[in-house]
Amino acid sequence: MKGVDEPHQTIAPATRRWLLASAREALARAMGVSAEPPGPAPDDPLLDERRRLFVSWHDGPRLVGCIGTLQGERPLRDEVRYYAVQAGLHDPRTPMPTPDELPRLRGEISVLTEPVPMKEQGLAEITRALVPGRDGLVLRDGGRRAVFLPVVWSSLPTREAFVAALCRKAGIDAQRRGPFVRGERFLAEEFGE
Repeated sequence: MKGVDEPHQTIAPATRRWLLASAREALARAMGVSAEPPGPAPDDPLLDERRRLFVSWHDGPRLVGCIGTLQGERPLRDEVRYYAVQAGLHDPRTPMPTPDELPRLRGEISVLTEPVPMKEQGLAEITRALVPGRDGLVLRDGGRRAVFLPVVWSSLPTREAFVAALCRKAGIDAQRRGPFVRGERFLAEEFGE
């Protein structure tokens, strides 16, 4: 997966299934619950590549946790397992699920392209340049930063609502700091259980 305007590689269905099973097994083990191993990994070189990704867990419509990385420090197979546990048990925004809740949890994985700095500067220009439903966004203002995955468009379908909510998440004062905000956009290949 390259930059935003470049086509990105599609993850094979067998690799998707294996990654989701591996994520579930890692979370179950971390919760002290016995889990079925994901089986042998597919013969897919993508599993050994360093990738940017986020793992999310949901209980119905409720977000249980979503944590990931914009760096990609480990091979995809290891990064998924690590962030499956982080998202499931260590997201500070949500209460930690109990082992009894594990069967209800639904996992999602988002594998990201490299975030590309936007030539547009300031919230108004960044907002106009976004492609709803496609773009993920990183907003930065000094030491403040926040990320929305493309899947967030499903709950915030307008550019204005998407950017305003991301500013709130980052703690960016849109009125005072709006002209100084910088953005990076990315694409994501998203799949879930």
